[in-house]
This record gives sequence, C-alpha cells and structure tokens, in this order.
Amino acid sequence: MFDSRFEELTFTVFDTETTGMSPDKGARLVEIAAVKVKPGLILDLSDTFDTLINPKINIPYQAFAIHGINSTMVADKPEIADVLPGFYEFAGDSIVAAHNARFDCSFVKHHSAMCSLDYPLRKILDTVKLAKNAHKGLQSYSLGNLINHFEMKIPLPDTYRHRALYDAAHTALLLTICLKKLSSENICTLRHLSKLKKSPIYHWN
Repeated sequence: MFDSRFEELTFTVFDTETTGMSPDKGARLVEIAAVKVKPGLILDLSDTFDTLINPKINIPYQAFAIHGINSTMVADKPEIADVLPGFYEFAGDSIVAAHNARFDCSFVKHHSAMCSLDYPLRKILDTVKLAKNAHKGLQSYSLGNLINHFEMKIPLPDTYRHRALYDAAHTALLLTICLKKLSSENICTLRHLSKLKKSPIYHWN
C-alpha cells in the first residue's frame, strides 16, 4: 500500500462536529460523516456514513452557532458507543483523511477510550498539509477558503457548510484535486508523501 499509486487506493474522508474544541476539557462529538474516494480517485457520494450523535450534554450556543446542531436535534440519536463501531467498519482498512486531522482524530480516539473500544485508525492523511504541498502560496488553507479557491460545488441536499457530510465531501474532493496535482509532479505514492519536508501523513502504523 505504501508504494501503491494514489489512483490504486481507497480513501475514507471524514469530518466531525462537536460541542467544543477539546475532548480533554469535556467537549463531545455531535456528528460524524465520511465519504469514500475509490480507486481512480473517484469521489463516490453514493457510499457515505453520516449520523448525528447524542452527546449526553448540552450543546453550547457557541457550538450551535457554527454547525447549527442543537440539543433537540440529537435527543433521540444514538450515543457515541453505538456509532463508532459502524464508522470503523465503514473505514475498514482504507486510508483515512481529514482536514486538520489532529482535531477530528483526537475526538474519535478520546471517545474510543471512553467507550473501551479499540482505535483502529492507523493510516491517516491531513488534507491541510496535503494542500500546502500541492498548492503552495495560498493565503489561507481553511476548508472554506479552499472550497472557494477551487470553486467546489457538490450537490448535497439538506446539508450545508459546517455540517459533517458537507465538509467531508468537500474535503474528499480537495483530496482528489491535491493528489492529482502531486501525481503530475511525480509524487504519486504514500512513500513519496512521507519524504516531503512537511509530510501530510498524520499517522501511519
């Protein structure tokens, strides 16, 4: 896998929404969504994982103001212990990617420990660093700026910016844009990525 060309691989690109910034300070997941990028660097919106999560705590207004998820919306939704096994099954042995992967993975890992679940994510890319390597010199590498810069327009009914499925799908499209650009520069395997000065490989084990 480490020496396979990008177009031969399968990626699971995910995003989370939370009640706050730090799981170590009590913040909890309220939504997780993921989409697949399949061999050929094909974004497959027919193959997704998407669920709200009951965090068992109140969702602060500051968090609601960002993602629009309130406590009423999650009152009858599954708890994280019932969600993570399905997410891990969806990801399987694919390469996982997220925008600012450290943030999203910190929540998933923390919640796995809370629920006494194994944390199986061993192959992770950070699309922030990926974009910085593929498209140097942009003023901002926030997902919102990159969506605008590349004029991404993915038809996703009933979702919007800062909801997990919307952000996961656009991060997945960003992943394909960056990997195609890097491939054109003969950076076409994960081993090549690992040797970059600012490697986008967040975790590999």
